[in-house]
Formats: sequence, C-alpha cells, structure tokens
Amino acid sequence: MGVIYQAEDPDIGRMVAIKLVRTDLLDGDDREEFLARFRHEARAAGRCTHPNIVALYDFAMHDGNPFLAMEFVDGVPLGQALKHVGRFTPAQAVAIATQLLDALGAAHALGVVHRDVKPANILLRPDGQVKVTDFGISRLDTSHITQEGTVIGTPAYMSPEQCRGENVDPRSDLFSVGTVLYELLSGTRAFNGRNATEVTYQLLSVEPPDLTALVPEVPEPLVNVLRQAMSKHKDTRFPTALAMAEALQAALREDAPQMDRTVVIAPPRAAFEPVKSAAVDDATLDTIERRLARHVGPIAKHLVRDAARRTDSLEALCETVSRNINPTAERERFMTESLGMSQGRTAMTSVRPATATTIGSNFSTAQIERAERALTKALGPIAKVLVKRALPGVTSEAALWERLATHIERAPDRDAFLKARPAG
Repeated sequence: MGVIYQAEDPDIGRMVAIKLVRTDLLDGDDREEFLARFRHEARAAGRCTHPNIVALYDFAMHDGNPFLAMEFVDGVPLGQALKHVGRFTPAQAVAIATQLLDALGAAHALGVVHRDVKPANILLRPDGQVKVTDFGISRLDTSHITQEGTVIGTPAYMSPEQCRGENVDPRSDLFSVGTVLYELLSGTRAFNGRNATEVTYQLLSVEPPDLTALVPEVPEPLVNVLRQAMSKHKDTRFPTALAMAEALQAALREDAPQMDRTVVIAPPRAAFEPVKSAAVDDATLDTIERRLARHVGPIAKHLVRDAARRTDSLEALCETVSRNINPTAERERFMTESLGMSQGRTAMTSVRPATATTIGSNFSTAQIERAERALTKALGPIAKVLVKRALPGVTSEAALWERLATHIERAPDRDAFLKARPAG
C-alpha cells in the first residue's frame, strides 16, 4: 500500500526519504481509521528526537494520500547486512543492540512503544551507526486508536503478550530486542516455523535453541542477558532499555579476557557500497532499480546492486532480480521492459569516455540545461546525473533526448518529455 522515495529538499538542498501511503485503496471507515493511525505515527515519530532514530521532518497530504518526509539514511536494513556477514561477533552485536536500546529508551521516556522492532526496521550505516525507523504502529500511552485485543507487529519478533493481543509496555520492545540480538549472534531466528501459527506457538510455549550450542564462542554472561530479555513473562525481563544496555555491556566486560574488543562494529563497507557490473552501466542500473521498486519497494536498490556484483550481462542481472517478483505475468513484463531498454543503446562499457572537449563540441550549455530541466520534471534530481552519463557517444540533440527518454517508466511522462524536446 505504500512506497518510499528518495528525494531532495530544494529549499535547503538535503536528501530526504518520502513515505507515501495509498489510502485511496481503502474505503469508508477503514480509510478514516488508517488516516488516524498515520497521523498518530507522525505525532509519535515527531516526538522522538535521538541520534539513533530516523528524524521526521514533515507530514502532509498529497492527492488525498498522506506522506512523511523523513531523514534519508545512507545505510541498509540490518537483515540485509546480516546476510552479507552471516553473523556478527559478540562485540559487534552488542554495539548494535546498545544503540538500538538507546533509541528505544528515548522513545519509551516519551511514552512511545515501537511495537515492531525487527531487522527490517533497523538501518545500519557503513560507519556502524544504527538508525531505528518505522514507528508506524507505535503507541502513545494516551492513544486509544490501538485497542487491546488487536495484534499488530511481526510474529517472529513479537513478545508473547503482544501475540496474545494484550496491552504492551516498553518491556515488549525489550523482548523484541532480545530476538534481534539472538539473530545477530547466531545468524538464525530465535523462533522459526512454517507459518505464523507455528511461530506464535514457539513464542508462547517454547524456548529458543541453546545459543551456545549454535555458536560456542558466545560468552555465557551474554547468553544469560538474552535469556532474561526473552523471558515469556514480562515481569522477569529487564525493567528498562537502559538496564538491558548496561547488562549487555557488563556481560562483555565480564568476559573481556576471552574477547577481542578491538573490532569495527560495521560489516565491511563493500557490503553497503553500490558496485556496478562490468557489463551494465550505472544509468541502466538506476532504471532497473526504479522498475523493480514498483514490485518490491525500497529493497530494490540492494537487490539490483547485489545482483550486479554476481552477474556479467544485462540479461543475467534482470533474470536474477526478477525472481523476487510475483505473479509470473508481472515478472515477464518486468523482463520485457528491462531488456527492451538496451535496444538502440550503446553499452557504456563499449564507449570510450568522452572528454570535456568532445562533449562541448557536440552540445552547448543551453542544450544540456534544457534537457536537464525537462527530465527533472519526470524523474527529479537524478536527471542531472542521467544527462551527464548520456552525453558520451551521442552526436545529436535528438539522439540525446531519445536516450534520456528510456529512463522514464510511465508512458505519459515519457511522451510529455519527448514533446518538450526542441524541434528539428
């Protein structure tokens, strides 16, 4: 129902993330209830100001649909980072968890319970800084929108009381932090099942697999902290996020002689940096990302860049990322559109980089700026980059506009762009 865009605030020149929700797909009371919940999200997130919380800049409506303008974070979801490294060392995992707890502690102090703490809602920057996002189902203590008996959250990371639809407090978030930390240390979820029913049964009735059996190097003091955090009974968990963070740090100090504490907490930067395939140019990768995002959302960027590292042709790249698309008809349409981009285009790898003299001899500054302005109307700030990449090897203004048009997915926008090109 929603999509997140990367955009630029033209007034102060900063990058932002725009979260837009399609409430026009809802009818009657459902729509009004959702709008109330979305306003509630904006109020909850706006109250939470902390270095480890994604900042909220603005909340407004666009064509009857609400959107949030938020801090843009140069990082990846924690689950994506975990896939790259397999599992984190105890020192790395605790460094991440304590930042998460710092963020939640600040929210809890304002009466906000996140209610959906999970790797997908935790962003990890290349320098190791954690940013918590999506307070979309958080609850203010004074709110009556979320009624007792309503289950909201992600089953594998919910507390037992949340699974039962009971009222939750900050200790529910601490249980979720425990499940995330368990996954960081072991590389596997604490509670697994073939479906939500099995996962819920595990959460309510079964203890997670012994962590020391899975990863013998995890120190026993740290295992004890996890046991307390993931207690089935909230009264026996840590009372506050600060108490849990202090216990985690004490567990590392207690085992300090056996642990290497000089590690860098972030996974290798290569796990985060976009790396283009030798066979596919950056402009094409950008276009494929936008096409894929229509089907899978913001994770498209990471899927495309990861596939680009492992494939050696446009066809192989598109085939790899298309596996994330369902149903089959949509997957086939994606393949047809994406592979069609290469028709009539010269691969960047086969074009000798043009010098400033070459570009200048083909196009004037006015011609370039005219193309940039028209493309910006369709694609936003990325237009300037795409124009710059398209210039090498293009010998006429008409050919430049045709090349740029291949980046515009929506036919009406593409037609409008081409109508604006100079005559002749």
